[in-house]
Amino acid sequence: SLGRFLPIIIGVLSVPLALLFDTDSYFYGLLPVLVSVGNQFGVNPAHIAIAMVVCRNCATFISPVAPATYLGIGLAGVEIKDHIKYCFGWQWGVSIVCLVAGLILGVIHF
Repeated sequence: SLGRFLPIIIGVLSVPLALLFDTDSYFYGLLPVLVSVGNQFGVNPAHIAIAMVVCRNCATFISPVAPATYLGIGLAGVEIKDHIKYCFGWQWGVSIVCLVAGLILGVIHF
């Protein structure tokens, strides 16, 4: 089943999820749900949490729900839609690189 690949699935989807959830709801709301789902498949909760933390932090400053994003785009004179449009692909790519590095280094297991 695909349940054992849950850390990888979460890592890949973390950047799009960062646009939907603020940091608190992501970690205090979504993490416990995903950990309980992972427990059903025998996935270590630490690996789910590591994948969520490492890959989500790449997208913190493109999220429209983060106040620092508005401070940055205000100082740069850029609109939020242009900022997200330009940075989304790059941030998602960096997030995938971080996920692959975590898998290679053995920090994230599946």
